[in-house]
Amino acid sequence: MNLRVSDRTLNFYTLGSGAVGVKNVLFGSWLLVYFNQVLGLEPLYASYALAIALVFDAISDPLVGAWSDRFRSKWGRRHPFVYAAIIPLGLCAYFLYSIPAENSQAYLFIRLLVIAVLTRTIFTFYETPRAALGPELIPDYERRNILSGYGVLYGNLGVGIMSYLMLAYFLVETDDFSGPRAFLNPDAYPKFGLLACFLIIIFGFISAISTHKYIPDLVRPEPKPFSFSRFWKEIFESLSNKNWLVLFIGGIILALNVGIFSGLDNYLNIYFWQWTPENIKLFPIIIAVPVILAGFFAAPLAKGKSKKNVAIVLFLFNLIIEPMPLWLRLLDPYTPIQLLPENGTDALWWTIISFLSLSYFLRTTGWILVISMIFDVVEDGQRSTGRRDEGLYLSANGFIQKVISGLGVVVVGFLLEFSGFDVKNPSVLEMQQPIYRLATFQAILSPLLSLASISCMFFYKISKSSHDEALEELGIENE
Repeated sequence: MNLRVSDRTLNFYTLGSGAVGVKNVLFGSWLLVYFNQVLGLEPLYASYALAIALVFDAISDPLVGAWSDRFRSKWGRRHPFVYAAIIPLGLCAYFLYSIPAENSQAYLFIRLLVIAVLTRTIFTFYETPRAALGPELIPDYERRNILSGYGVLYGNLGVGIMSYLMLAYFLVETDDFSGPRAFLNPDAYPKFGLLACFLIIIFGFISAISTHKYIPDLVRPEPKPFSFSRFWKEIFESLSNKNWLVLFIGGIILALNVGIFSGLDNYLNIYFWQWTPENIKLFPIIIAVPVILAGFFAAPLAKGKSKKNVAIVLFLFNLIIEPMPLWLRLLDPYTPIQLLPENGTDALWWTIISFLSLSYFLRTTGWILVISMIFDVVEDGQRSTGRRDEGLYLSANGFIQKVISGLGVVVVGFLLEFSGFDVKNPSVLEMQQPIYRLATFQAILSPLLSLASISCMFFYKISKSSHDEALEELGIENE
């Protein structure tokens, strides 16, 4: 196999990660707020629906990945899945935020459950085969850092576009929804869903079409009669790779961390920091700068070095930087001096955006290298199994991670329920005691989970020299 993928094609291909960013914003930032605080679904019911959807998603990930590894068609292994999923995925994103026909608890729960399951399952058919193209297109150890960097960059582009337009143009203050309560303006959310639909379709088709010309040069699996017993045996054989397993275990812990705390971001914005959408509308634009820098600096930073070691150092620094604003605010009542500026001040705005920018740079650069490390498992696994299982390796991480994330969502539901967030459209003042409890929980547990996840990376053993040996043994020409 000898592919020469230009930088231009690499850019267009990785633009498909923009749809990943859009999906992450749909589920991570706004969905729980929309169904709980705006529509009035009790937080425990909302978390149950999202957790069940994650379980369906987790099961579909490795199955679709393994299926696409073995699929044969005139359009290759991956492209038929991607093309078939793009438009249905966009439509699901729209309906996720469309106005419901009624607001009863039963109806809202079923609606959220059904659309969330459909959206996540269809997303698996889009992203798992699309992402699996990357390691095959780019076999080089160093250039995979660039591949990963572009992917993370465009994923955050999707996040930035969605977040900025939501804050700057959709969440408009009205007489009924002013100040921090502007986040609860119901008119904003259908527009948000329509924007997501449009971006997913654009990102998806550009990515798929850009790599279509390479289909004749990509790996074609040997035709074999299908056997369930062999199918499952091959899956377990591939997933026994030790380097993949340590990243997998670290991912489980990270997923639990993300599952618990990502759903709290907008609760903190509304009730802890007491922002208005106007206050933070520039955050996505400003944060895009360190993300872009990470996309360009990750590869040069790690060039000639161990990806693992560089990533560990970056994550350890971020473990201190990311929770610092929460720690300072929570310690303020117990210190003789003011550790963090008061809410509503320009000084607080600059302080928070400074911490966020540094944290996003560290986290994004580290994550780029971790994704590149997962890419390198493909050839390591091929040496022992004789199969290229890109789809399986890049998707099976999601199996336990998403189940654990689902558990995290349920934990958040319990926390919100018992902290007093079961009130529709509450005032900021009513929520001060509950939000400080949630902030304390996050400030303590999140760094501990991050440290446990980082510790797993020490057991990853693939280096540039061992990867080059694998390419030579497999007859894959390095770039």
